[in-house]
Amino acid sequence: MRVSPLSGAGLPLRFPILKLRTFLAYTQLACALALGSPLGPLPCVAGEGSRVPRPSDRAAWERYVREGRDSPFGVDYVFALNSEFRKPELARELGGYVGVRWVNFSRIDWGQIEPAAPRGGKHAYRWAPLDEAVRQWQEQGVHILMSLRFVSPWANAKPSLKPLYLDGLLSWLPRTVADYRPKPEHRKDLQDFVSALVERYDGDGADDMPGLLFPILHYQPCNEAYNELFWAGTAEEYGAQLKDVAEAARRACPDVRVVLSGVCFLPMSGFYDEEMDPRTRAYVERLLPRTAPKMRPFLDRMVEFSRASLKFDYDILDARWSNYGVVSQCRRELRRAGRPDVAVWSAEIYSAFPLLDAMVLPMTTLHPYPAPSRSLEYIRITRSPRDPQFDAVNRWYRGLQAAMVVKNCLVGLHAGSKRLMNGWALDSQVPLAPYPLAVGGYKSTTFRKLWPAAHTYKLLIEKLDGITACRRLPMPEFIYVYECVVRGGRKVLVAFVDDHIGQNHDEPVAEVDASVPFPDGPVRRTSIITELDATEPRTDLLKASGNRLRLRLTEYPVFLERPEP
Repeated sequence: MRVSPLSGAGLPLRFPILKLRTFLAYTQLACALALGSPLGPLPCVAGEGSRVPRPSDRAAWERYVREGRDSPFGVDYVFALNSEFRKPELARELGGYVGVRWVNFSRIDWGQIEPAAPRGGKHAYRWAPLDEAVRQWQEQGVHILMSLRFVSPWANAKPSLKPLYLDGLLSWLPRTVADYRPKPEHRKDLQDFVSALVERYDGDGADDMPGLLFPILHYQPCNEAYNELFWAGTAEEYGAQLKDVAEAARRACPDVRVVLSGVCFLPMSGFYDEEMDPRTRAYVERLLPRTAPKMRPFLDRMVEFSRASLKFDYDILDARWSNYGVVSQCRRELRRAGRPDVAVWSAEIYSAFPLLDAMVLPMTTLHPYPAPSRSLEYIRITRSPRDPQFDAVNRWYRGLQAAMVVKNCLVGLHAGSKRLMNGWALDSQVPLAPYPLAVGGYKSTTFRKLWPAAHTYKLLIEKLDGITACRRLPMPEFIYVYECVVRGGRKVLVAFVDDHIGQNHDEPVAEVDASVPFPDGPVRRTSIITELDATEPRTDLLKASGNRLRLRLTEYPVFLERPEP
């Protein structure tokens, strides 16, 4: 068993800076996007291979949009008010080519859309950037979740909450960059904004965005409100904000669905099961004592806030991650809160393969998935393309990232999560970008290309399109086989090995001979895309005998199914 030997020395000095990255991530990424590619504008390569019908083919288009509404497959962290994320090729590549059916528009900020207070009772909203993003993604048939933020210098009251960890020189942050309640005289302005936003995109024919193709009905007020960097008030104040937003949204359109800000509970649970496997538990328990003492009150508040918010006014719970244990934990908490029928989404999944940063913080930097012992070295190398080891490490990392995209989806589908907003849209491998922003995207702004993770996500969506059921089959230790039932009753198995050891790039991945349940006859095996220059998967034919398929499995998932006639 390998566990990370990373030293906890110096953590009390580093943790404010590292936690500050949570906020600076967006700003740093914007800078990185501007500086990261010296080769000029990104090429427009999607459209080629697009699986999206044109709106002119009305029947096919309406069927595609209707089926997409129920699809679980999406992408997160599209900052639609930032111009880099409105380059039209991004929606064509991730929507048209990869085939995601949902996108999370992150940080749709009241203060950016309405930068000044209304004059004479008249609001001046700047809709143009958001309209442009909506148009781009809807042209690809993609449904939109809008994550709303409420940072407004002219409207916000002075925060009531004393910071738990952002104190001293950093105490100004919650007062200036976190969401909070409006002043009493601006409470109606908040509700006017929400109503105008929903009305513009609800597709009812009244005051709609010109060219709107279908309704946008899902809105998430605030992001991870338990974190003082994102919400500067108490749980009760967030509940009041949520109530005001929900009432205003439903007045504009009764069909709107409100998604609760992401929650997080402790103790840590498992990735594949409710509980961690023995190796992962040993890894986690060895590292947990290195959590900085100053962050423990934050963790207590995280759990208390999350639990209190379950009683508020919302329709859908965001579990953030797709881990089987996390989704199961959220369901247990919902039952305790008297809300057993609330749907659970996983709206903030990182598609980055886990690396452990120097700060140890449960479910933030420390996950129930053992990281390589050289994680800090890999974090440095992957954001330094001139490093002598970059090519080898980046090639290794991108293959594991592709595998992680598949695993994230399968554990979430098995747990019953209804939406999987899986991964960052863009990454940028420059010194300004902290982990996971340097390596967590489907597309690189540094190298102007889609990563293997994007081609693998495309493959997964093609294989599991129209999925109706997913269960994990009983198998020997370390072997994972998921049986997925898709449209028409067709079955697709997804199989791989995980020995729960975080291998380094120069160490072999786990391999094992396996015997998988499969009816007699030919079997098509399709491997995920892991090579940097590959876009199509490798396929071959195997044969099942005695209702078993015998094959060698690795950490990289394969799809197993009957060949088409």
